[in-house]
Amino acid sequence: MKKLITLLTALLVSLSTQATLLTVELNQDSYQMGDVLTANFIISDIEEDTLGFQKLLATFDFNVAWDNSIIEYVSTSFGNKLNVGAGSDQFSDVLADSLGLSETSYAWWDELLPVQGALSSFILASVDFTVIGNGSGMFNLANVAFGDDFGAVFTDVGSSDNAYVVTSTNPVDVPEPASLMLMFMALILLVRQQKVN
Repeated sequence: MKKLITLLTALLVSLSTQATLLTVELNQDSYQMGDVLTANFIISDIEEDTLGFQKLLATFDFNVAWDNSIIEYVSTSFGNKLNVGAGSDQFSDVLADSLGLSETSYAWWDELLPVQGALSSFILASVDFTVIGNGSGMFNLANVAFGDDFGAVFTDVGSSDNAYVVTSTNPVDVPEPASLMLMFMALILLVRQQKVN
């Protein structure tokens, strides 16, 4: 009997030890001065309750930091998986080189389930930056906290930082007179080719 109880306890603990992960996905691999860098903050591997069902996310809170000599904050937009039913409170607290993001949903579980139930990951927020300098940097995530629709805090949470690279090369502009000359020469060659045939 002791072995059976130990086995069942181990099974329930293993079902609920899946780490919920917060990751940063960028819209490009590298950037040039003046580009818009969009960072999507995505929740994935959402932890399960003791019965093995995926928890519904009702609140999140985290901080993100960056190198403000390379990128400059522009705007934040929140995802649409918590702002259902009775709505939600969305906060973004901007400092020079960091941002606090949080959202709390006022929806009940029966309003959250249709929008989150079948998803293994979704976007919590997207943040746009303007590239203002050269070099490489990291988005550093800290103080990550998730809560479910019953007010319980997710127990196993992880985060994955992401790097961005800004190159110093600029696109090469072809001067207009040279491009017109090339087009004119191609037109002459086509006319000559027509006369030969």
